[in-house]
Amino acid sequence: MSPTGRAIHERILKESGFVAPVRIGILETPTGFEVNAIHAWPQRMEAFFTNSLRNFHPHITRIRAWRRDGEHSTNDTNIADAMLDQDYIYCGAGSPSYVIKHLGGTLAYQALLEAHTRGTVLCLGSATAVAIGAYALPVYEIFKVGEDPHWLAGLDFFGQYGLRLAIVPHWNNKEGEDFDTTRCWMGRARFARLRALLPQGAVILGIDEQTACVFESAAETMRVTGVGNAYILKSSTEKIVPSGRSFRFTDLR
Repeated sequence: MSPTGRAIHERILKESGFVAPVRIGILETPTGFEVNAIHAWPQRMEAFFTNSLRNFHPHITRIRAWRRDGEHSTNDTNIADAMLDQDYIYCGAGSPSYVIKHLGGTLAYQALLEAHTRGTVLCLGSATAVAIGAYALPVYEIFKVGEDPHWLAGLDFFGQYGLRLAIVPHWNNKEGEDFDTTRCWMGRARFARLRALLPQGAVILGIDEQTACVFESAAETMRVTGVGNAYILKSSTEKIVPSGRSFRFTDLR
């Protein structure tokens, strides 16, 4: 929701050629466990899109798919099908492990994949960016609960493009005033242990804060935009891709 983020959203909507009013869906699954799920985060996102992208006359739909069962289920057909009517779907902050548990294998996730094939732009950030990799970092469990470093099986969205990614946003986080919170709050030393745990062939895609990696699936290219860098780690190598530069999917294999 920063000025940098607003500029990225605007640029992508322009490049996609959508005609106003643009239909924007906010998928609420990542914060479905929070007591303020119906108020704080989705409400702020709705206000941000409404006010910051007013030149697109956005029509906002809050997709209240919160958990696998019960009310607001990710297996509710009516809730899931709402994604098929969107031009742009945003799904962001929350818990990566919760996203995997309550979105993976559900009607809502199937609808998300179908929307993608129909040309809907998917804007996936923070916890959701972690969850859609083949390997997902359980940030809360390690950083807050104190579990040993490990990876979860992610939703593997990019497997359809032959990519086995572990996506790590917040790469340059500096919230720790007197300790290292880079690498999505893991810190360099602990992340080195995590990197060693990944199977051969897995590729880490690190993304700085206030930075986006724009995947163009038809051209199989990725463009870095925003104020920071992207980082490609495979085997023992690390490549830094600055904002404004692009590379091909083959660089991620």
